[in-house]
Amino acid sequence: MNNGYKGFVPYLFFDNVEAALQWYARVFGFEEISRWPDDKGRIQNAEMRVGNTELWLDGSGRRNEDDLRPNWLGVWVDDVDAVYQHVTAAGVACEPPEDKPYGVRMLNVADEMGYLWGFVKRI
Repeated sequence: MNNGYKGFVPYLFFDNVEAALQWYARVFGFEEISRWPDDKGRIQNAEMRVGNTELWLDGSGRRNEDDLRPNWLGVWVDDVDAVYQHVTAAGVACEPPEDKPYGVRMLNVADEMGYLWGFVKRI
């Protein structure tokens, strides 16, 4: 069934959205689209984009052991190895991409905020 879906937008919760904005820009190449501060100037919500992929960030600080954060976020890319080169050039240690027996080339990268990102391409 195709309902015209074009992908997904992860909506993640952070204690420090500013730090997340900087990390995702430096390591994954996301560009900030917009941000909405609260009345004290703290970033309440922000949006980022790289290519056709968007990331929405919530600064409400609702992160604790009971959060239902995803363990893994998948992003389809054209060149997994290019993502690996960019990530490692940004100083992030991770295992190199691998061809998986289920037909994808995959790179997994843990971010500083506790999420695991998978960059994948069908092979």
